[in-house]
Amino acid sequence: MKIGVVGDDPAGPVLAKAWAAAGHELIGVFVESPAAIERIEALIPEVPIANMAAVVEDADLVLLAIPSSDLEITCAGLADLGLFGPKKIVVHLSPLVGYSVLADAARFGAIPIAMHPVMHFTGTTMDLTVLKNSSIAVSAPEPLTPIAEALAIELGAEPMVIAEDQRAAYAEAFEVASSFSSLIVRQAVGILEDAGIQNPARLIAPVVRSAMETALSEPISKIDPKDAL
Repeated sequence: MKIGVVGDDPAGPVLAKAWAAAGHELIGVFVESPAAIERIEALIPEVPIANMAAVVEDADLVLLAIPSSDLEITCAGLADLGLFGPKKIVVHLSPLVGYSVLADAARFGAIPIAMHPVMHFTGTTMDLTVLKNSSIAVSAPEPLTPIAEALAIELGAEPMVIAEDQRAAYAEAFEVASSFSSLIVRQAVGILEDAGIQNPARLIAPVVRSAMETALSEPISKIDPKDAL
């Protein structure tokens, strides 16, 4: 497929590069911020930076690497320009919403897919290694779910199907796990730094990983919410 990327999110060029490694063709990207342009030049320098309409029109798969708050209006604007059709796949990366936010693309026959890699992106080649050991939450209309799963597998990740009515719970769980774990780790590192201990992050990393693995392996009924405080 010909793949086009729209948006400044660091995940955009990383997924594009991974799909290119799987045999797809990158035909263009639309980015605006200096940081995003720098990421494109570092990760996929051979791919031209073009205007949004041109990228979407020429692509078989459009990757919308934009904030969730911009998805609906961007999709509607591109639909008004007649840039969606039955042969086009439209993918967004937000954990907060499902495929229904792409309704304006689906109205013209495009395949709407919500695909959220369960990881944090740095926008560097390191993400490619992490991606191969990650899961991807995918949501699509039921007959089209295999397409979403196949796209995740091509990235080297494991697809996990999240129904549209489960998306809100998934988004909440991802946000809680992400913000809570980051807060606790920063607090632990700060205690060690205040004590003058060298390389606190390296020292604390094994116990953090061990605690996470233990928590994830225990049945839910054994986890007392007060234990997390």
